[in-house]
Amino acid sequence: MSSVNTNVPALIAQNVLRRNSRDMDNAMQRLSSGKRINSGADDPTGLAMATRIKSSSLSEQQGERNANDAISMLQVYSNAGQSVVDILIKMKELAVRAASDPFNQSDRMALDSHFNSLGQEWIRIAANTRWNAASRMDTWTNSFTVRLGEGGNSTTMIFKSWDPTNQVANQNVTGATAIMADDNNARTDWAWGFIRALPDLKTPINPLGKSHSHIQSKAASVNAVAKLDTTIAGAVAELAVYGAYINRLEFSASNSRTVATELNRSYSKIADADYAKETTELARTQILTQAATAILAQANQAPQMILKLLQ
Repeated sequence: MSSVNTNVPALIAQNVLRRNSRDMDNAMQRLSSGKRINSGADDPTGLAMATRIKSSSLSEQQGERNANDAISMLQVYSNAGQSVVDILIKMKELAVRAASDPFNQSDRMALDSHFNSLGQEWIRIAANTRWNAASRMDTWTNSFTVRLGEGGNSTTMIFKSWDPTNQVANQNVTGATAIMADDNNARTDWAWGFIRALPDLKTPINPLGKSHSHIQSKAASVNAVAKLDTTIAGAVAELAVYGAYINRLEFSASNSRTVATELNRSYSKIADADYAKETTELARTQILTQAATAILAQANQAPQMILKLLQ
């Protein structure tokens, strides 16, 4: 039926153009953003899944960074601890020398000055070695927690104090359980003390004095060797603990990296645009737009034929 008021072919062509324009807009948006899902209307379920997966991936990536940060801290402590062990070995060498009869009192006073200076450096290293002000080497802690990802995935580490004056049982590397005292180093379970606040053994009195942990006598020197052996063993054991923590965290960081990679792969399959598919869709919509536009032009010319019937 020919009519003027209602141009059905034109309306059909307009509807086709409208739908085609929407499809073209979607294809162009996906191609320009690189995302298949740009809003909830594109794929509500896919959007929810992609969001959860992306959140998990970011958590795993942060877990890897947390593990690497902890490894960096442990490496700092390990290097500082090795320096302390080197100091302890040198102190033992001095004690062995002072324990030998060929050395007289003046010789032992000189050796004790060196011994005491090394002890002061031990204190300084323990007090000043820290990482990002988060933990100090001279502080005991049994609750240093590193979060390794989402959920309850974390590890808690125990750090002993490297402070030679610490006398709390099971909280220091020296193995001390009692406060320092001037016992000529006879007890290996007493803490070290290097503050020179006691009269020395030389006549006339040396103004420097002596510390609780000294080697100004043969007896103190002999005992210092055994006490240093105990301290060295404790320090080396703590370094071994640091190494075990580092190994574990390296595996954890590697696992978090792998998990994050696979989660990103899953996220990509859900949320990212398939460029081969979208370029094909864009070409299809462009061709249909051109065809529909041509048909609409012809449909708009059809009513002109009615004028011929009126002539």
